[in-house]
Amino acid sequence: MSALTPDCDPDLSICGSPLGGGASGPPRVRTTLVLLAALAASLLVLGGAAVPGVVAVLAGGVALVSALALVRRAVRMARRARLAG
Repeated sequence: MSALTPDCDPDLSICGSPLGGGASGPPRVRTTLVLLAALAASLLVLGGAAVPGVVAVLAGGVALVSALALVRRAVRMARRARLAG
């Protein structure tokens, strides 16, 4: 944080309000919703009985990556809440 960037992290990954902003909604919330949708869709594909092996492997990879990203977000939010309060 410096005088030029008062509300930013040193690596400039987070600037401004904690919810982001913009005309189409907060970017963090939108990204989380996209990750949840990808996880749900891939789990639905995996739950299908007539899914070919290659599609199942790809859907499993998407589910794994989405779940890991969501867990990382949850841990980061919990850490920020603990530091703030």
